Amino acid sequence: MVTPWFRVTIALASIAACHVIERNELVRPGTSERVTLRDRPIARRATIALTDTGKLRFVEPLDCPTENIVSQTAGTEILTKPNLATFVVGIVATSVGAIAAIRGLTDSDPGGSPFTYAGLGLVGAGLPFTIGPWLGNRTELVPGAPRPSVRTPGPAESCGERPVNAKFATLRARGVEIHGTIDGDGVFSVSPYTVVDAFETSTVAAWDISATLDGDRTKQVAAMIDGGSLATRARVFLLGADFDAKIEPMRLVPGLVPSTFRIGMTADAQHIRMVLPIKNDGPGPAWAVRAHVIAPGQPAIDGRVIYLGAIAKGAAREGVLVIPISPDASGALRNAAVDISIELRDAHGTAPSTPIRYRGPVIVDPTR
Repeated sequence: MVTPWFRVTIALASIAACHVIERNELVRPGTSERVTLRDRPIARRATIALTDTGKLRFVEPLDCPTENIVSQTAGTEILTKPNLATFVVGIVATSVGAIAAIRGLTDSDPGGSPFTYAGLGLVGAGLPFTIGPWLGNRTELVPGAPRPSVRTPGPAESCGERPVNAKFATLRARGVEIHGTIDGDGVFSVSPYTVVDAFETSTVAAWDISATLDGDRTKQVAAMIDGGSLATRARVFLLGADFDAKIEPMRLVPGLVPSTFRIGMTADAQHIRMVLPIKNDGPGPAWAVRAHVIAPGQPAIDGRVIYLGAIAKGAAREGVLVIPISPDASGALRNAAVDISIELRDAHGTAPSTPIRYRGPVIVDPTR
């Protein structure tokens, strides 16, 4: 006997599917990258750097804009989900079948009761609809047409440096004035070791530098050069020096005898030339001989170091220093009376302690 409940259940099950298919059009971010736009550099305020070879270099640090590029992945997301209506039908059929089966099995004649067969049939029909919706669920992504990448501006990044566009500069640091030319790569013609003693690097102070480019007071550059960097690169300067920078242990005391110090302005009035002859009467060689120039009130020539290097027993050397000067300094020094002290130093502290003095004019005389 087929009950009305059985017919209703079968009818509902026949129109119910186990799964529902859902389609969603998606655009998802893919790979991302940041691109530096080096063709559009922005120059920052000019500064002065110390190169690996111990030279000063005028540069403009560069910042470049960046762009964030994010690719897009388009496609269709196909979701296979359980059909809850089918699940409900299965639950109802199974529940009704279970009740009917219990009713039939508890009759006086279970084998002859229609409830027993109808209940078991409903349970058998309902279980697939109860379980089936939860099997085979999945998500698939079907690739779609390519989409253009999304581009957004990123933060500016440092992207190197370039030399300043200038021909010469006048620096002011540690109370002295240093004038020189600037080449096409921004390198300054005057070594910082004409002011910093390359043989005395244990207490090198930092340089707080201000500079004027091309004599134009509106073109100012400021920088701080670390004392440790100056000390480290002194060795490179000495390796390439035009004097013998070697230092050996002292076995015999040298006898350094300075001669007359000379100073003059070159014929072009653009340089000061200092000359200091020194002889070593022995009995031992002298190492790392140099002279510190002290010229109060004359920043264009004050604080310089004249290097002579190693002087063998009985040998003589002439320390020569040519100092470029600015037009203003040239006008102030021409035929001016100067008071200069020269302090001699060597590697082992054997140089005479009495300063060499010069009081006199700075005349235009290229032979001095």
